[in-house]
Amino acid sequence: MAQRFYFDLTDGNTIIRDEEGVEVDDAQGALEQAEAAVQEMRADGELVGLKGSWKLLVRTSTDTVLSIISI
Repeated sequence: MAQRFYFDLTDGNTIIRDEEGVEVDDAQGALEQAEAAVQEMRADGELVGLKGSWKLLVRTSTDTVLSIISI
């Protein structure tokens, strides 16, 4: 059964919440989607100019953080 996962960006002070999320079969699928999203943002130049140490938080609909990926 598909579950919805969300990818929030944070620098420790600011959080940019993902309100849409993605539907995948399991947590492993969410982690794969998160890694792909980071690679796509890098390739598109969306991460250029970010100051500080930004991270991508992978969370469930109940706000449980499954993984933190350094950007």
